[in-house]
Amino acid sequence: MRKLFSLLYRIRVFLLFAFLELIALIWISNSRSFQRAFVINSSNQISGSLLETTQNFEDYFNLKEQNKALAIENALLRATDSISQYELITNPIEKVDSTTMIRYTYVEGEIINSSYHKARNFMTINRGEIHGLTSNMGVISQNGIVGVTHKVSKHFCTVLPLINPLFRVSGKIKNSSFFGPIEWQGGNYQYAYLIDIPRYANIQVGDTIVTDSRSQLFPAGIPIGTIESHEMQEDQNFFKIKLKLSTDFASVNHIYVVQDKLKLELQELENQEPR
Repeated sequence: MRKLFSLLYRIRVFLLFAFLELIALIWISNSRSFQRAFVINSSNQISGSLLETTQNFEDYFNLKEQNKALAIENALLRATDSISQYELITNPIEKVDSTTMIRYTYVEGEIINSSYHKARNFMTINRGEIHGLTSNMGVISQNGIVGVTHKVSKHFCTVLPLINPLFRVSGKIKNSSFFGPIEWQGGNYQYAYLIDIPRYANIQVGDTIVTDSRSQLFPAGIPIGTIESHEMQEDQNFFKIKLKLSTDFASVNHIYVVQDKLKLELQELENQEPR
């Protein structure tokens, strides 16, 4: 209490000045309509600005929760998309009530660590075994493919991205039957190459390259990139096509891990064939 009185005594002149200013403002606002309106408008503007600033802060801190909700919603929407379904018709003559089943489902997650400027890039996501993940599962973003799951622990998983020379995926020119392997040859993380496309293929700059069902990692039709340029390979029989990748690996954050419900059945069948 003694310190409080000491503080008040030191600022007594300022307090007196503030008190007199307040009385003067009240007297002016009560005696003249113009000044009264000015004071009221000024106070309204100040309070409005404070409320707007407070709301902006609240909106900013709620962004993470909103993004999380949108990611979950997108995963559900992808699972109901036609490219994630598998035909169930066994007898086309008979009329059946249900003709499709969901083949692909998606586990949403976030990238918590990544690189994009190294010779061999990797990612880590915040999903693992408890979320149903195993190795060798496709990973996509809202813009296109990202890579494949690699090492999986209980709560986390590493991802081998497209911008790692160890990653391979089959791609095709959209609206055509020409397909080939996609490979990243190092250097710029924004570009990769589609190779072994026959020289008689009709290739146009700007055409879209999408996933092919032969990859067995992704539903067919997921964007990979667009054609930037093309040239003949050394054998002069096939094209080497440069792609601008659909996924920006410098900024990608939210991902979806692809769960193929028919993957095990397909693998068991193919393992029975002689190699």
